[in-house]
Amino acid sequence: MNKQMYFDSENYTGNHLHVGNWKDELNPLIEGIAWVRQDGSMDLFFDDFKSDCERQELFVNKGYYYDKFKGGYICTVNTDEEAYVMFQKWVDEVLYLYRNKDKTSCEETE
Repeated sequence: MNKQMYFDSENYTGNHLHVGNWKDELNPLIEGIAWVRQDGSMDLFFDDFKSDCERQELFVNKGYYYDKFKGGYICTVNTDEEAYVMFQKWVDEVLYLYRNKDKTSCEETE
């Protein structure tokens, strides 16, 4: 099965879970959405980009699945708790690392 078939809207129930990285008032809230699949698992997505450059560098340029409505696919989880844990891990290990770099390649060209 190809990516497009896997992410086809008919594979989702329409239910979803909002997950965030909130720790305390000193950290800005970053949110993702876990979309519930027909089999009960959830696909975790992020679409709260600061710029088009960020979207391109985190997902599109790396070949990761990106959907204009859902955002960039992070992973598949099976429980609400796993969705929160995996999203926090992604924010800490990928998004914050990216945002704290000095310059990104497409920002240098802007």
